[in-house]
Amino acid sequence: MFSYIFLLGRPGCGKSAVYRLLVDRIRREKLVDAVMRIDDFPVLKEIAQQDKEFKKHVRAEGGFQITDRSIYDDVLKEINRRIKVLQKPSKLIFIEFSRSGYAQALKNFDREVLDQSLIVYIYCPYEVCLERNIRRFKEGAKDLDEHIVPRDLMEEYYRYDDYEELFLKSEDELQKQAQAPIVVVKNDAEGLERLGGELGKVMTALKSKS
Repeated sequence: MFSYIFLLGRPGCGKSAVYRLLVDRIRREKLVDAVMRIDDFPVLKEIAQQDKEFKKHVRAEGGFQITDRSIYDDVLKEINRRIKVLQKPSKLIFIEFSRSGYAQALKNFDREVLDQSLIVYIYCPYEVCLERNIRRFKEGAKDLDEHIVPRDLMEEYYRYDDYEELFLKSEDELQKQAQAPIVVVKNDAEGLERLGGELGKVMTALKSKS
C-alpha cells in the first residue's frame, strides 16, 4: 500500500472534494487503518510567522504577502520532515498543495518518500479554477478548505503549471516524467457524479499496491 498521496492542482481545482470522496471510499473498503491530511497553507502561515525579520513576507490586509518564493520550498521541506515522523504502518498521509512547477516542488521530498507515494493530479482549466475562486470570495470563505487566493496571484503564479502542459500534450508523457506513479483526475465540470467516476482510477491504483 502507498504511504503517501500527493493531491496536486491549482487553487479551485477541487482538491478538498477529491480528498473527502477518496477518504470515504478508502475507509469503506478498509484499505488502511488511519488517514491524515497535511495542507501546505497552515505550514506556510507558521513559517511566515517565524520570519520575524520579514525576509520572505510582509504583512498585508487580511494576512500576509510572500515576497520571496523560496519560502514555498521551505514549506515543502518542513512537510517532508513531518510526514516521515508521522508515518506508521497502515497509515495513509495526504499531502496537498498547488505550485506552478511540480517537478521542482517535489525535489523537496526525499526519494524514500516519493518511492512510497502516489501522485493524484487534478486537472481543471485555469478559467474554471479562477471562477470557482471568485465564487469563494463572493460567498465568503470561512474555513481552511475554502481559503481564497487573490486574483493577481492566480494570474501570475497559477495560470500555468508543468504537469498540465505535459498532460495536454500526452498523458503518457506526464506518466513518464512524473516523480512517482501518477493518476490524472479530471474535474473540469460541476457536480460530483463525474468526479466520483474519475476517482475509480485512483482506487484502482491504490489497490494495485495493496
